[in-house]
This record gives sequence, structure tokens and C-alpha cells, in this order.
Amino acid sequence: MGSTFQGIEIGKRGLSVHQQAIQTTGHNISNADNKHYARQRVVMNSMDPIYDPAFNRAEVPGQIGQGVKISEIERVRDNFIDDRIIDSSSLKEYWGKKNDYLYQVETVFNEPTGTTLRSMMDQFWSSWEDLSNYPEETAHRAVVQEKAEALGSRMEDVYRKLSLLRDQSNREIEAKVNHLNTVSENIKSLNEKITKSQALGDNPNDLLDRRDELLQELAGMADITIGRSDEDELMVFIGQQILIQGQKVHKIDLVGNPNNDGLLDLKWSETGDTVLLRKGSIQALYEIRDRILVEKINAVDALAINAMDVINEIHKDGFGLNGKTNVNFFEQRALATNTFGEIDTDGDGLNDKTAVFRVTGRTSLDPDRPIGISGTMRFLKASPGGETEILVPYSKDDTLNAVIKRINRSETGVVAYMSHDNQLALKATTNPQDKKENFMIRHLEDSGELLVGLTGILTASGVSGSFDYRKIGEINKFQSNAQDITLTPMYHPSSFFKMSDEVRNNPANIAAGRGKDVNGSGDYNSPNGQKDGSNALLIAAALREKPVMFDYSKTTDDFYNSLISRLGTEAREAKQEYTTQNELMVELENMRQSVMGVNLDEEMANMVQFQQSYNASARMISTLNEMLDTIINRLGV
Repeated sequence: MGSTFQGIEIGKRGLSVHQQAIQTTGHNISNADNKHYARQRVVMNSMDPIYDPAFNRAEVPGQIGQGVKISEIERVRDNFIDDRIIDSSSLKEYWGKKNDYLYQVETVFNEPTGTTLRSMMDQFWSSWEDLSNYPEETAHRAVVQEKAEALGSRMEDVYRKLSLLRDQSNREIEAKVNHLNTVSENIKSLNEKITKSQALGDNPNDLLDRRDELLQELAGMADITIGRSDEDELMVFIGQQILIQGQKVHKIDLVGNPNNDGLLDLKWSETGDTVLLRKGSIQALYEIRDRILVEKINAVDALAINAMDVINEIHKDGFGLNGKTNVNFFEQRALATNTFGEIDTDGDGLNDKTAVFRVTGRTSLDPDRPIGISGTMRFLKASPGGETEILVPYSKDDTLNAVIKRINRSETGVVAYMSHDNQLALKATTNPQDKKENFMIRHLEDSGELLVGLTGILTASGVSGSFDYRKIGEINKFQSNAQDITLTPMYHPSSFFKMSDEVRNNPANIAAGRGKDVNGSGDYNSPNGQKDGSNALLIAAALREKPVMFDYSKTTDDFYNSLISRLGTEAREAKQEYTTQNELMVELENMRQSVMGVNLDEEMANMVQFQQSYNASARMISTLNEMLDTIINRLGV
């Protein structure tokens, strides 16, 4: 016969289980607005019945039940959706950060309205065109000075703002990496608590929710992969490197890079290896800092140095109102402190390279006539692996214009054009591999006579006569006069875009006049009166129409349009991708909330159900109590 008190134990268990169920329901309701909380559910199972099957069991019908028990309190969550959200978080934050910064870059250029570089260039060009009509009037010269000052101020302002954005992105990288290390430590601490709880047979649901929240935050900063194969040890990877392994964290250090203006790189603390990222906000900041902003700063630098050099090249050949010639309109600061262009690049105190930006030949030529000679020019272009040799052939039937187009299409790191005196000019472009070597001609070599006898640039053909920037004394390889050679400017010429003192202090020194050729030699070597404005017209044409090559673009307009068009394309792509990823995240979050989110109506229904079950269990105990009272107190035995 079963125990008299057996039913009371069943009722007690019913009370305990449904009280816990009501408490869990209350926990769910109180976290209804916590989007990182996964609703919890009490899993109820029946207790093991009395009497396992055996020959010595009591002779009673069937197995006698012992009521209910809580096997676990589980959290309702889908790890597959969580992993998709983690992957999407990396992409969303990557494009979101790019979108934020590219919007700020667009604001710096402020196209197409407002005080822009384009409008300043147009006004500067117009001032020269007006001066060509009234070269004798001081008022028009003052306008040229004013527009030059305005252009210089705007150029310097654009450079300064882009540089500030680069510094800002570097500081944000530092903050993000420090936060990443902090989040990793927090995940490690949670791993320790979770492991201890699970070892005791508990389900640390709230700790697991907090860890999942931190993992999603971590995914926004870097493209992480989560290893869940080991139930006792959660692993988090960045690329192929382990960031978190259970209760161990592999820290990431920030190390200044002397080859990148001292800006910070990410290194694994234990090995010193570079942290390789593909997505996340930190990778976006890297690309903004080291690619996008560098490209834009290089472009502004190229616009500045080319504009200054083209104007100086023409201005030096002209005459002012006072007959003065060979005067620079803009002040150009060379990287070298000597007239030979020699610089020290390795910091050992000895010059080791020759830095030349432009060299113009001595001979005036008709660019549309066949050159009548054959040969091959050799250039060295900077590439990710070092240098790439580029050969540009020419034949006797080619015109000089055809050879110039061939050089420019080959993108050798050197561009060619015909100067205002119909002389061949070669000048360096920006270096996409190393901005410290911007505007340096790396190598000029000609197997024939195009660069030697025909155009008068190099002194000799072949390897022995080639110019190589990795040597000193190489400026002697040029036939060109000193005034026809421009040395490589100081880093970031857009940060110093100013008129020369001679022009600023005396507008009469503005060389609006072309002069005249007295002896028919082709050299305009004598003033041609105060009404001569042809040199101002040449400068205006060079600024707007003449293909004087701004990097690989023919004119200033081509170059600037390309710059703004590329920026617009990048900004539009970032905005579109961010919008797409944001919408995807919303969909995934909705899917996740449909699984793990708290439904108040459902919880209220559960509360009523558990309350009724609790009341029924209590009523059962009360009934059994009355039965026992009858047996014990009222039978009169």
C-alpha cells in the first residue's frame, strides 16, 4: 500500500514548480524592453515513478507517479540567426563608418555650390584672361593677386580639413581597439562565470545573453568568427588568429608606424604580427585613413603643385610692367635644400637620392611632324612589389604628339606634354605606393635619340646616360637649363600655396607680357611694351584649356572633375551599401525577436495558467489535509 502522505508531496512539488514558473514569467515581463534578452521558458517533466520494473516490486497496479519537476529553465534563442546577425553587423558598421567619413569629405570639397576649389580656379583663370586684355592696368593686376590669395587660402583649407579628418580617424582607431580589448576581457570574464555555472548543472541564461550582446558589439568592430564546437570553451577568431579562447584573451596592441606619419597599426601583442581585418568599423577606418583620405590629399597636392609649376613655367618666360623677367609667380619649396635636388631619405645624414619633379627639353619642335628616329624609352613605375619596368617604343613615322599619348597611356609614373614654347616636358605623378615619393621622376632612359638629340632632355642615350633618382648627382644627366628643371616640392604642397614675395609685394612684377623675339632665334628675350598681354593669355589657357597634364589628366578641369566624380561614386556606394545592410539587419533583428522576444500577451496568459495550476496544487494539499484530519481525528479509533 502507498504512503498516506504521498499526495501531499505531489502537491508540494506542484506548488514549487508553478511558483518558479510564475517567477520566470515575471522575469520575462520585466525584460520585455531589453532587445538583447532572450525569453526564458520553464521545462517541466514528470518525476520518476515509484517502483522500477523488477520482480521484487510491490504488487500494485502500474507505476505510481510522483508529480512534476523542473528539468531546466531554457532560453529561447536561434544560434543560426545570431551568427547571421554577427556577420551582418560587421558589414553594417563597415559601410556605416565609410558613409559617415565620405559625407564629411564631400562637405570639405563642398561641390557643386559654395566657395569651392573649382570656383576659385575659375575666378583665378578669369583674372588672367582679363589681365591679358588690360595688361597695363594695376587694378587688374591687383585682382590677379587677390584671386591667387583666395585660391591659395582655399587650397590650404581643403588640405587642413582632410588632414584633420585623417587624424580623427586615427584617434577613432585607437579608441575602437582599446574598446575591443575591453570587450574581449569582459567576454573572458563571462566565459569563466558561465563555465562555473554550467559545471554545477545550472543554465546561466542571463550571462549567456550578456555574452551574446558583447559578441555582437565585437562583430561591429571587427569581422569575427565564433567557434561553438566545444561546449566547454567558446572561441572567437579574427581571420585565422584566435582572439578569445575560453578564459584566455590574445590582446591587440597599437603600434606607431614611422613609414605612415607615425599613425597606429594593429599588432598581436604576443607575436607582433599584423592583425588582418576585412570588415567592421576598424577596417573601414583603416581604409579611410590610409587609402581614401590619402588619395584625396594626394589629389589636392597634385592639383597644387601642377598649377603652381605650370604658371611659374610660363610666368618666368614673361615680362612685367617694369621689364623684369625670370620671376616665379608662386613660391615653391623644394624637398632638397640644395640646387642639385639631392635628399637624405634614410636619415643617416648623407644624401642618397635626386628628387626632380619636372624637366623641360631645350629644343622647340613641331609636335605634329614625324620624328624620323626609332628607339625605346625605359621607365620604372612604383608597384606593390617594388618597381615595374615599362618600355615605351617609338618609330620614325611617329609624331611627337603620338609618342606623348603613348607615354601618358602607359601610366609610367611620368607624364609628358608640350610646353608653351613647344618643348617636350616630362614630370612626375603621385606615387600610390609611397606618398613620400610623390612627384619624383624615378627613371628616364632612351635607347635612341628622342630624349637626347631631338628634344634636348638627356645628355646621352643608353644606360650610361639614364637618369635614376636612387643616385646623387643625377641632375647632371639633363641638358636642360636650371630654370627648366623643377625640383620635387616639400611634402604636401597644397599646405603651402602662396605667391612669391616678388609678386605679392609688387604687382608690376606680374609677367603679363610675352616679349618679342628680337633676332629670330625663337627666344622671346626682350619686353614688348606695356600693352603686351600675351603671356597672361598663355597662363589662362594653361589653367583651363591646354593639355599640360595634371597627373594623368590632360587639363585642370579633367583632373578636378575626375576627383569629384570618384568621390561622389565612393560616397554613393557607401550610402547604398549601408542602407542595404541596415535594412538586412532590421529583417534579421525582426526574425530574432520573433524567436526570442518577449510577448506580453503570451506571458500574461502563461501567468494566469501557472496561477491556476498553483491554486489547484494548493487545493490538492488542502483536500489531503482534510482527509488526514478525518482519518486521524474523527474515526474515533
